[in-house]
Amino acid sequence: MNYLDTKVKVSFLATALFSVSVCVMSFQAWATTGSERHPVNCATAEGDLRAIASEKKHAEDMQLESIAAITPAGALLGLVTGTEQKRLQMLSGDYIKQLDARAAEIKETCNLN
Repeated sequence: MNYLDTKVKVSFLATALFSVSVCVMSFQAWATTGSERHPVNCATAEGDLRAIASEKKHAEDMQLESIAAITPAGALLGLVTGTEQKRLQMLSGDYIKQLDARAAEIKETCNLN
């Protein structure tokens, strides 16, 4: 009976630890996708535009890797970690459109061509 109680406790603790880990990873993924935007700072506009251009190039490269989200294993992993929405957004091109929109906003606000 004692052996059974120990096994039940260990399995309960393992399940609890796994659940907490999934919640933490999901929260981190949610926190990094927040819709908060920093205001445009014209003093750093040129550097910001270079960073956006670099990120856009990286995003275009990552679109190919995001196809893994469509596979069953990739979709399951994305659901567990909370990153499936990011991968699908990357695959659809929405992220690149957001980068383009932000670059246009910076150029318009700071009168850059």
